[in-house]
Amino acid sequence: MKSFSYKILIPLAFLLFSYSISAARKLPAGAYITSAKIHVIDNRPEEAVAMLDSLFFFYGPHSQGLGLMGQIMVDFIESKTTADDKSPYVNQMIAYFDTLRMCCNNKDIKKKYRKNCDKLLEEADSTKVKYWREFYNRGIEQLNSVEEMFSEQKNTSDSDMLEFYTTSITAKADSSISNMKLAIQLDSTDHRPYVAVGSLYEKQDKFEDAIIWLENAMAQTEDSSSLLLSIAYDYINLNEYCKAAPYFSKFLSANPNDLSNASNLTICYIRCDMMDSAMPVFEKMLAVDSAYPDALVGLGDFYRREAGLTLKKASEISGDNPDEAVKIREEANELFDKSAAYYEKLITINPDSIRGHEEYALISFIRGRYDIAATTYEKLTGMEPDNIEHWISLGDCLLTLQKFKEAVFAYEKVVEINSERSIIWERLSDLYTEIRASAAKKAEAERNLKRLSN
Repeated sequence: MKSFSYKILIPLAFLLFSYSISAARKLPAGAYITSAKIHVIDNRPEEAVAMLDSLFFFYGPHSQGLGLMGQIMVDFIESKTTADDKSPYVNQMIAYFDTLRMCCNNKDIKKKYRKNCDKLLEEADSTKVKYWREFYNRGIEQLNSVEEMFSEQKNTSDSDMLEFYTTSITAKADSSISNMKLAIQLDSTDHRPYVAVGSLYEKQDKFEDAIIWLENAMAQTEDSSSLLLSIAYDYINLNEYCKAAPYFSKFLSANPNDLSNASNLTICYIRCDMMDSAMPVFEKMLAVDSAYPDALVGLGDFYRREAGLTLKKASEISGDNPDEAVKIREEANELFDKSAAYYEKLITINPDSIRGHEEYALISFIRGRYDIAATTYEKLTGMEPDNIEHWISLGDCLLTLQKFKEAVFAYEKVVEINSERSIIWERLSDLYTEIRASAAKKAEAERNLKRLSN
């Protein structure tokens, strides 16, 4: 026997062998095999293991011995009830079967110690596949049971039942996870058990753990679209929008027409103060659907924000460089116009959009288009008649247009809703004088002004 071969071939199995040598003298290799088989038949697996330990100690890797040892571990697995109790024997079975393959593939080992390798390897592979399916399917059954209990839990308000479901869900989820981990021990390249464990952690709101397992699943499959979304949403549940963004982005690279998740990506960028990154996403969304509301709002917001920042810059330099400030204000106006165009399109395709009308009216007012702003605010007062800000804005537009009677009507609506706005009573007082309203109305305005000033 070559000691080099022994050290190379059975590092895993070596750690598992107890080397409780059953005899002081060295027996023929076949004697150890025969004795081990007899002990197995007599239901004395520990003695069978001892005999095979002696075989490996004296002769090193031996195909028949390794195959038999793996099958003895199968007996131990079958004798245990829970996945956690089965786990150490699954590990040993895998170690022996892996060492068997190494033994069979090593030509430095004597041929007589590599007998029946094809049959033994086939049996080993078949056994691993059998147990993978068994553990995975059992884990799936338990996962389904967890989902059913979650559904039942949502439909009860009884405190005792809620506690029962919580305890049962935790126990069943732990059992499912244990079975999935056994499946992974048997085949770490199949992504499905990782996904199942991640799903179980998600159901228990353990999103950090879920992400770890779903990342492992992605490493084992090329079809990662659903996993990318799951991880992204887990980060959202953790309020980690900046970490979610790369996963949404990668998902959209493969699914560019998924506008809903494109919107989710822009939300992440906006929350992370990355509007420049959101911009091209909005534009791609419009390339898919030129009337997609989220993209129209996003681009409208972007250009309005940029216009505001540009105006601020103009104000900062107006004293030192008035000519440059004028140019910058013109740039701001162009940005406002771009913003207005998106909002105008939004309210054209969606006439019920409050947000679209508000933004379009505001920008129209800023740009001095008071007639358009007044018309838009008038629509808003019809859509939300109890919103005091719409009536104030409408009154301001009409006042600027010197439509005094119409402005009075708007401001009177304001004080009907809330009579505590002194600035509105002041405007009404002036307007009553302007339009020569009744003395009673003028007096009412003066009384309220005096009351509010006190």
